[in-house]
Amino acid sequence: MTSSRPEKPPTARDGDLWDALRRQEPEALGELFSRYAAAVHAYAVRHTGSYAYADDAVQATFITAWRHFNRSDPGPLMYDTARPWLLAIARNELRNTTRARRRLTQFLLRQPAPLHHPDHAETVAARIDSEKHLGAVRRALSELPEHERETIELVYWAQLSIAEAAAVLGVAEGTVKARLSRARRRLPALLEEHR
Repeated sequence: MTSSRPEKPPTARDGDLWDALRRQEPEALGELFSRYAAAVHAYAVRHTGSYAYADDAVQATFITAWRHFNRSDPGPLMYDTARPWLLAIARNELRNTTRARRRLTQFLLRQPAPLHHPDHAETVAARIDSEKHLGAVRRALSELPEHERETIELVYWAQLSIAEAAAVLGVAEGTVKARLSRARRRLPALLEEHR
């Protein structure tokens, strides 16, 4: 006597999910979120140095993705995976939030100092250490030209292939390779300076 287990339905390809989004099926976005939210979050944490900002960036990325499909048909998926497209959206969202944070900081600096400072003693020590380490890495990366820094973030942090990074950045694959090579030569010394 054999037990009959129901077979697990095959996992949809990203292209199938893309087509479902073109038909305005929100479940497809949920599946893309399940697949790529962690990759977007990891990229955003490394880009911002803050888990809180990264959480916001993930939310903004998937909301913007949904809006893209609601506004107009983006056409067929260009690659086997939607990850480069989602990371391109995340990159734009991070740029927007960086500008907004800078404006907020400037506004707050013009305000009178608060009378009461909240106690942050309950902050998780591991998260602080992680953000300190990320801060040192980000300071080292900040000394690279922007195009090299973005290339490093996409290839190493977001783990895109050379071709995917080239698509996100809108440059040739050879340009991505050259940027990575230049950045790898300079980074060890920069990291040593910022420890």
